[in-house]
Amino acid sequence: MSDHVPASRVVLTGVRSVTHLVYAASWLRHHVAQVQGVVQVVVLDVGSGFGHARVGESQVRAYLPEHPRLAVETVVREEHWRAPGEVELTLLSIGLPGTRAWTRLVLAGRGRRPKVVVVDEGIGSFGNLRSRRDAYRRQGGGAVRTLVRAGVVSAGGALLTDVHWSLYEPGSAGWVVREDVAAEFRRRLSGTSPSTTRAVYLTQPWPDIGVMSQESYLDHLVAVRAQCAAAGIDLVLRPHPSEDLERYAGFEVVPGGAPAELAREVVGSRVVIGSNSTALLNLAAVHGTPALRVTAPELKPLEDALTSRQRTLLDTFLPPAVPVGAISAGLQTMLPEG
Repeated sequence: MSDHVPASRVVLTGVRSVTHLVYAASWLRHHVAQVQGVVQVVVLDVGSGFGHARVGESQVRAYLPEHPRLAVETVVREEHWRAPGEVELTLLSIGLPGTRAWTRLVLAGRGRRPKVVVVDEGIGSFGNLRSRRDAYRRQGGGAVRTLVRAGVVSAGGALLTDVHWSLYEPGSAGWVVREDVAAEFRRRLSGTSPSTTRAVYLTQPWPDIGVMSQESYLDHLVAVRAQCAAAGIDLVLRPHPSEDLERYAGFEVVPGGAPAELAREVVGSRVVIGSNSTALLNLAAVHGTPALRVTAPELKPLEDALTSRQRTLLDTFLPPAVPVGAISAGLQTMLPEG
């Protein structure tokens, strides 16, 4: 199929997680339905990711839609940057427009601009210049470099984006879930039947990015487990895909490579527990999984740095955050007996 001139060429950039593929897949499914002819998808930077989580070719092909008119290319060739005039050209970006890919497409096309579609990267998509700068700093960047990077990215988002394809949209009465994006998450569920008698804690790589020391984080999890036990509920952990599982050797773990919001073992659990995260938000909003949001002193800087849009989005679908010492009471209040 790739040997023929497509009706539409989509250059996909910025994929760093399987969840990003799901966001992109929801738009691609919509796009194929709108186009008469072959849609060619060229995926840049296959193999990228964070920590232990890498998005390889097998995941790209597993999570992007299967359709007789959709051709996925993971080996980028020079010809992919040049599209004949009759070929619709789209840059599909995660979070914000990929400025390097955009520039290369424009140069190769002698000034022809691609249509730019931006899909979510997570709650970071609802941030601003300050929140992006802080996120880049947590990834190890210097102050000046991260400020410049955040500024360039924010400006690019404002100037280049033609379509923002988001799971969450502002409505007349607050945030609402866009059903055609949510449907992609439900379509991609995998795993075994869940245990409805356990609480699942969604861990975060806080020690890896300097938010908490490993010792403090493990102490935090021990305290959470004790609170669950006091409420008569067993606790298991669902590690973030980027984490090393050996960190949690003293805990029962629900293993699996899929993100939490794509795993039946998590989606169907009695309750999910965690701090502010995209996964916790998506589990509650997309799947209706009961959720308990917790906080800790070390997380206060992150919570204070939330933008008003991020805060209202989280508050729309999640209950107010409670300290670890209030988990037992919170569980007994929100969950029926049995």
